Amino acid sequence: MSKKKSYMNHNNLLSEGFFSKLFKFFKSDSTTEKKVKSSFGVKKQLKKLNNSVSDLEKALENEFGKKIPLEKFKLSDFD
Repeated sequence: MSKKKSYMNHNNLLSEGFFSKLFKFFKSDSTTEKKVKSSFGVKKQLKKLNNSVSDLEKALENEFGKKIPLEKFKLSDFD
């Protein structure tokens, strides 16, 4: 059987390998990548991002009167 051809351009997706592409650009090693992923600042900003998503959900609910669930981000989304 032949493989199915995907017509999706994976280079345009933000979450697909974001950190790995970033570190390839700066030519750093995997230990630096692990340190950045586990850093307090990155986790803090991710929490702020999820709080913004929650605020957006509330605003949409107030505007349209219907709850619209949005997905929360995880650190693994950016691998």
